[in-house]
Amino acid sequence: MKEEAIEFLKNLEGEVKIISHNDVDGICALAILINFLKKKGIRYTYELKEVPLKEVEKAKTMIFLDISLDNALKFISENSLIIDHHQFNKKPEMPFYNPREKDPKSYIPASYLVYEVCSELENMEEIKWIAAVGVIGDKGDENSEFCRKFIDDFENGEELDLISDYIFSATLVEHDKEYKILDILLNAKSSKEVVQNPYLKECYNIIQNEISKSNNKIEREGNIIFVEVISPYNIKSIIATQILEKNKDAIVVAYSVFEDSCNISIRTNTEINLGEIAKKVAEFCGGDGGGHRKAAGARIKRDKIEVFKEEFISEVEKFKNQ
Repeated sequence: MKEEAIEFLKNLEGEVKIISHNDVDGICALAILINFLKKKGIRYTYELKEVPLKEVEKAKTMIFLDISLDNALKFISENSLIIDHHQFNKKPEMPFYNPREKDPKSYIPASYLVYEVCSELENMEEIKWIAAVGVIGDKGDENSEFCRKFIDDFENGEELDLISDYIFSATLVEHDKEYKILDILLNAKSSKEVVQNPYLKECYNIIQNEISKSNNKIEREGNIIFVEVISPYNIKSIIATQILEKNKDAIVVAYSVFEDSCNISIRTNTEINLGEIAKKVAEFCGGDGGGHRKAAGARIKRDKIEVFKEEFISEVEKFKNQ
């Protein structure tokens, strides 16, 4: 519950270690929490990680942001807090804040949740725009009426949308540059300053150019569209979203094959639960997967992609026949 998270932050002392997802939502959530900790004079260390987490060195006090409960529980210490918005089955016996506890269909990205909790203890209004960028980056405004109203309150919505695209592009262009992005957010005095950042602009232009020239191979099976995205950059989620915009009732499975793995992004507007299916099919293939109802992802070995396709089609059919 939110009260548990507020109480945890209120009583923080010593040094805290923060583990956050390295996507737009996770980076923004971390930036907000760091601003809060600075106001409180709390010492901190942090790591931005790909999910699912594979390895984390434990500390006495830990906070996990935008990391699914099942994943984070493998690495918590005795004094830990999890702020997240992914699906989960059972509330843990520890401080934990996820709106899905009360409403399983809730979709409020972690960046807003961190902003909400920190605002109960400190005035965070000057960085409210960072929460908005995180919400946009995680498609909160497209999946939640609450988030849509939150974003609509900003007069510079287009600017915030562009910042989200800038950050996402930068994470694609260079590996491990999430920390540079975080520093840009932490040092920015306003959203306009981020929009004018030359590094982020350059990354955005690189990705836009790559999207325009990317070579994609498309297969169809009923309303399922499989697309192999051939690019040195991990632009599959962008391609999946673009294809879905033109095929409103489809399930789009975009994948890129690399040296030893196949990364997959799945998008839909249908009522199917992609998060559950992606997790089940990926595990069947010996990989990892999961996500939300309308947006999910997976990582499997490169030689398992055809098996993944077959099993994914089968699971979708099972869902339709329920």
